Amino acid sequence: MEGRPTARLDLSRPRAFGELISTTFEVFGRSSAVVLTAALLLITPVTLGIDGVWGRALADGPDAQPPNTAQAASLGLRVLLVVPLMTALCVVVVQGLGRGAEPTLGGALGVAARRFPAVLGAVALYVVGVSGGIVLLIVPGIWLLVLWYFAAQAAVVDGASPIEAVRRSTELVRGSWWRVFGLIVATGLLFGFAGAILTAIVGATGSTALYVAALIVVEAIAVSLTGIFAALLFFDLRARTAGGPATERP
Repeated sequence: MEGRPTARLDLSRPRAFGELISTTFEVFGRSSAVVLTAALLLITPVTLGIDGVWGRALADGPDAQPPNTAQAASLGLRVLLVVPLMTALCVVVVQGLGRGAEPTLGGALGVAARRFPAVLGAVALYVVGVSGGIVLLIVPGIWLLVLWYFAAQAAVVDGASPIEAVRRSTELVRGSWWRVFGLIVATGLLFGFAGAILTAIVGATGSTALYVAALIVVEAIAVSLTGIFAALLFFDLRARTAGGPATERP
């Protein structure tokens, strides 16, 4: 999974929000050849084929009105493929840096793929739980959105089954729900706002091809940064709750 030795990333201590953000960009800079390449490989076919062709973004740009089936297919592929794999890959990369070894694309993808069934199961439980909670009274959905946020990371790092991963996430977040909620909202606004500005600027050029290309690049960067931040926050919570060594599994 890992390449040559590199400067070790300390995952044994808590980090404040500012340090979590700065470390996210540091990790992204150190591992962009791995995480960004993987993100582009996953996102390009979905955005180009589903959103661009089927959803008519290549023909109409920002004014495209994709059919409901195209929107459903796009969302489904992202939820069931892109997000689980990128979540798993990012936590593998961060964990590798925590051991002082530089991850490789093939190795990180291999580990992520082996844990993919468990990660997918954890993500499925997460989506079902959050969706059900929102349908009921909204508040339970938001509560579970934060409480189970780290199930996918637990499925990789702790080798947990989907149900065990949900329980592990609950243990980590318990007592820190409002802090985690605030961090998720803050980073979502930060990455989302920056991406929206960039795609709007490109969309204003009138080039539909450039617009779709911008969608691909912006989403790849956003999903990479979000995955890295979530992995760092996962290890931050482990350190705060004395959950065991942060780098115990390959």
